[in-house]
Amino acid sequence: MFHRPGVITIGAMEDRDDLRAHLEIERPLADRLRNAATQDERRALYGPVYSDYRAQIAGHPSIERRDAQRSSVPMQAALVRPLLRASSTFVELGAGEGALAAELAPEVARAIALDVTDAIAVSGPPGYEFRVIDGIDLGLVPGSVDLVFSNDVVEHLHRDDAVDQMRAVGAALRPGGRYLCVTPNRLSGPHDVSGAFGDTPQGFHLCEYTVTELRRALRQAGFRRVQIFLSRGGRHLTPLLPAGLIAPLEAVLGALPRAVRRRPAAALAAVKVIATW
Repeated sequence: MFHRPGVITIGAMEDRDDLRAHLEIERPLADRLRNAATQDERRALYGPVYSDYRAQIAGHPSIERRDAQRSSVPMQAALVRPLLRASSTFVELGAGEGALAAELAPEVARAIALDVTDAIAVSGPPGYEFRVIDGIDLGLVPGSVDLVFSNDVVEHLHRDDAVDQMRAVGAALRPGGRYLCVTPNRLSGPHDVSGAFGDTPQGFHLCEYTVTELRRALRQAGFRRVQIFLSRGGRHLTPLLPAGLIAPLEAVLGALPRAVRRRPAAALAAVKVIATW
């Protein structure tokens, strides 16, 4: 779904011309979403826009291969496993291939992968299912899910759609269910393909967030508690802590010029946000 253009690894792009050429493919497609006047228009656009992207970018030198993409699955699985039980229903939102949900399916009661396109969807073991959604509605039975996980997804949503998708996540969760929302921190961005060329995302990252901004959006969506923890390589390094603890640090970093704050703000990638319904 949204996060799969994140397969691009900007640090690995040695040819600036390749990087700019990639941006010239991505920017007009992203602008179709940015400039859509209504949510109904964007619902109809998310799938086609990402399908068009895949068709246009195929074979481009700035894209890593699928095997490299799969290399992140063990780390994501390690991040998610402590939050799951054998009886859990797990949802991977913005699943791309669905490889993580397929990996975890044997360990839970049910694993569902959701994306706006199934162009690269993998098959999986019993208990695994891949579904196509419109990017906002999840099509899940209310109160049926224990954990929703998204990795590099919310930043690909139009600002006006993010809270509505979060509400849909909450509606799908059982009371006490959790949403683990991993997204790059705005203070060290932009994190899309435009990051080398300016201060504002111009590609598929339609809206990047600080932890403080993400907490505000999740509370607006109806989540009763938003917490954080630190992780590295998929390992949980701290217990759950109030998300508000990070606000003073983000305020200090946010007051600095981008060129100064970007490097120290990169450490905020260790901060993971988890919201309880």
